[in-house]
Amino acid sequence: MNKLSGLSASPAVTTLYIARHGQSEWNNQSRVTGQLDPGLSPKGQQQSEALARCLQDENLAAIYTSVLQRTIDTAQPTATAIRSPMVSLPALNEIYLGVLQGRYRDERDPDAQAMWALWQADIWGYQVPGAERFDEFTQRVSQALQEILLQHSGRSILIVGHRGTNRVLLGKLLDWPPERWSDLHLRNKYFYRVRRGIATEIATFTLSGSNIGSCHDGLVM
Repeated sequence: MNKLSGLSASPAVTTLYIARHGQSEWNNQSRVTGQLDPGLSPKGQQQSEALARCLQDENLAAIYTSVLQRTIDTAQPTATAIRSPMVSLPALNEIYLGVLQGRYRDERDPDAQAMWALWQADIWGYQVPGAERFDEFTQRVSQALQEILLQHSGRSILIVGHRGTNRVLLGKLLDWPPERWSDLHLRNKYFYRVRRGIATEIATFTLSGSNIGSCHDGLVM
C-alpha cells in the first residue's frame, strides 16, 4: 500500500490517473498550441519526472497518451520506472484549433486574443475558423475512453492528455453536465485519480516541492 492507493480497492474498481502533459515551451508564452507539437520546457520535464516518482509504486496495467510528443515525453519516465506498456492514440490528441494554432492569445495578436476569449466563453457554441467543433472533439475522446474502460475493467491505468482532452475525460467520468466542463481548470501541476466502482471517487494531487519532487493530495479542480 502507498500514499496514493490508500485503502485496498475491490477488484471491481477501475482506477484512472488523469494527467495533463508537463508545461510545454508554448504554455508559458501565451501561445495557442492545439495540435501543433512544441516540446516540454525544463519545468515540464521536471513535472514529468515528479509524476513518475508519485506513481512509481502503482500497479498500472497500461499508460495511454496522445500521439503528440509532449504527452509521450511526459509519460515516458513513468513507463520506464514501472515498466508499463505505453500506447499512443490519435483520438486523445488535443482539439484542433484552426487559425488560432501557433498564435499569441494576448495583446501581441489582438485578433487571436479576441477569438480565444470568445471560444473560452462558449466552447460549445463558438466556432473558431477552420477548427474542430467541440462536439466532434468530445465524440472522439469519449469513444477512446469507452474502449479503454472496456479493456482495463478492474485495473489501474494512467492517461496523459491535454487540457481539452482531460476536460472531456473528467467530465465523462464524473458524469458532469457538459456545460460545466469549461469550469475544469486543468493545469500542468495537477493530476487526478478517479475510482469507478459502485460510486465514483476523485482525488486531486499536486506536483510540488523545491524541485517539483513530491506530490500531495487535495481537491483542486
